[in-house]
Amino acid sequence: MPRENLKPGEHGKFSFAPTPDGQVRARARLCLLDNSVVQVTRIGKNEGAALSKLQKAVTERIGAARGSAALSPNSKVGLACRQWIDELRERSKWPDPPVRPQTVDEYERLLGNHVNPFLGHYRLNQLTPAIVQTWVDGIIRRGNAGGHDMVATAIQAHGRFADVLDRAVVHDALRDNPVRKAKTPKPKTPRPVALTVMTVGQLRWAVRAWEKQRGGLPGPKPTGHLPTAVDVMLGTGLRIGEVMALRWGEVNLTSDGLPTVRVEATLVDIKGQGTVRQEQPKTDAGGRTIIIPPFTVAALESVRPAGTRVDTPVFPSRMFKDGRNVDRPQTTHNMRRSLRAALEKAEMTGLVHPHKLRSTVATEVARKMKPADAAALLGHKIDTGITARHYIEQLRLAPDTSAVLQAMVEIGDEAWRRELERREQETRKAPEDAPVGVRLVAGEDSGTGW
Repeated sequence: MPRENLKPGEHGKFSFAPTPDGQVRARARLCLLDNSVVQVTRIGKNEGAALSKLQKAVTERIGAARGSAALSPNSKVGLACRQWIDELRERSKWPDPPVRPQTVDEYERLLGNHVNPFLGHYRLNQLTPAIVQTWVDGIIRRGNAGGHDMVATAIQAHGRFADVLDRAVVHDALRDNPVRKAKTPKPKTPRPVALTVMTVGQLRWAVRAWEKQRGGLPGPKPTGHLPTAVDVMLGTGLRIGEVMALRWGEVNLTSDGLPTVRVEATLVDIKGQGTVRQEQPKTDAGGRTIIIPPFTVAALESVRPAGTRVDTPVFPSRMFKDGRNVDRPQTTHNMRRSLRAALEKAEMTGLVHPHKLRSTVATEVARKMKPADAAALLGHKIDTGITARHYIEQLRLAPDTSAVLQAMVEIGDEAWRRELERREQETRKAPEDAPVGVRLVAGEDSGTGW
């Protein structure tokens, strides 16, 4: 009997034969989607039962994933995660990368901490929506047990694991992505909190007092950059990575025009490389020129050395005796550490962090000007439709917010000065256990230079 000429997805005639134990064997030839032909067999207690099992098996076999040379349905979840990270890392080296190296590092940490320890031993064809849901619930449960809010972590881990299994679907190692059916907690809406103007004045006083007190201590000479870095953030709304990446060639303090800084780069941490200058801002809309207020100009003038080159960092790292760290910018980690130390000395721990300065600047500009001006200053993309995307050249000069930010700082300075005078009137000679702020007012020179 000639064999049937089957097309992909078709099966031949069903045939039946008795088995030695009195049951019935049903069989049929099946042409798979890759044009290969296999024989499918099932056994039942009678022809009807055997036929029902065989029809179900044929349907499952046609729809079953077959995998690729790189990934199969029997591959472990851990391998799928590793391949996805390696693929992203290779793409991060493209001329216009869809993902940046530091982002790949973050994804790798996320999968290594929250996916592989719990699901890495599963095979892809073992995953079900129920298993994935139990995994998501476990992240939240462990967070609650430890007193931590893990909602954002659960959402991020779920999203990246979904991306891993989407790639498995592309490689035909899965026909459906079970992660897409698992539920995640509702993300919490962030509520930005800006500093009061008095706290702005207190902060500027605190960082200057801290720098002055460090001057006579033994050890390497302090860079003295913290007050300037704070004033640059308050006068521009820049991220701390953008501030630390500034070079003198991007700063214009000349008196024959508006003083400006150009945002062209940011500092990032990359695995195996440490802290490096990324020659583009965090976002595509982040490249911009900002008109800076007088207090920021004065701060930058105070740290500008003579004879600087255009590629000299505004905030260079401390120079070692052997010449290391030449033209290397100070890292964001070091600047954050200095800020924490100054805040602790002034008993302001927890009140201020660099991103809160960015929120404060945005809030002040939005209140005194427009929210769109705040967005442009911060380098956020403003979507105004097809016309803006395709026909209007991107404005590189941010709105002039210098007067608003200058007024914010001046009002804050005055408010904090009055608060210091009030404290001085309360106690001219503070006891030894009095708060640092009171002791400085009563008997120590704050060194603000205002």
